Amino acid sequence: MSRMPFAVLSLAGLPLLFAACGADTGDRRVIEIVQKEDGCTPASITLKAGEKVAFQVKNEAGKTKEVEGIEGTKLPEVTIPGGRTRTVNYTAPGSEGTAKIKCYQPGGATTIIELNVSGTAAVTEDGDQTDTSRVTGKPANDTVNVSLIEFSVTPDKASVAAGPTKFVATNTSKTQVHELAVLRVKDDGSFETAGEVEDIEPGKSGEVVLDLPAGKYQLACLIAPGEAGSTADHFKEGMHTSFEVK
Repeated sequence: MSRMPFAVLSLAGLPLLFAACGADTGDRRVIEIVQKEDGCTPASITLKAGEKVAFQVKNEAGKTKEVEGIEGTKLPEVTIPGGRTRTVNYTAPGSEGTAKIKCYQPGGATTIIELNVSGTAAVTEDGDQTDTSRVTGKPANDTVNVSLIEFSVTPDKASVAAGPTKFVATNTSKTQVHELAVLRVKDDGSFETAGEVEDIEPGKSGEVVLDLPAGKYQLACLIAPGEAGSTADHFKEGMHTSFEVK
């Protein structure tokens, strides 16, 4: 799978990042992204190289949705409850190309938004990342080895004790990119991403350590059509399984 020269691949072990609810937009151009039950708009956004913008993400759906950069796009992951709005700052890459944002409900509708970047910036981009999620630097108390192949997710154990756990995801596919998302099942039945290992190439592995509280979870691949060269929604094809933290 090709990567843009300005992109930084999100590898296992890097923190899962979130934006503050009331990010200071300063003199940034504000761009609205609207989330509905059947997907998100707009489908594409035009940016100038190095431009600093603020994505104002409005969730008009009933359930929690998320937005994040994929395939190397340096946009921190943001969770938006139903009926709420979150703002996340973003700096466009320093050279022209196409970046991608994934706007989705875990296990539900997914929209890949293309960021079409033109020109060359006078200065290199800076980061807009802020706080971490369940990713931790603590030593793991347990390890879960997870096998990924189209279209199944198979952990070597069904549960662990609460606390730091290392997830080692191996993509045993010969042709397709997969990912491992650890999803917390909320009281209303919707999902919230606790951590993930993204863009695992065929035959490769990745890992992440998450400090998880007790509860019900799903281990899933959330690759969607248009992402990582896929034409299928991996979750809808059955690529998920129940998991418990006790």
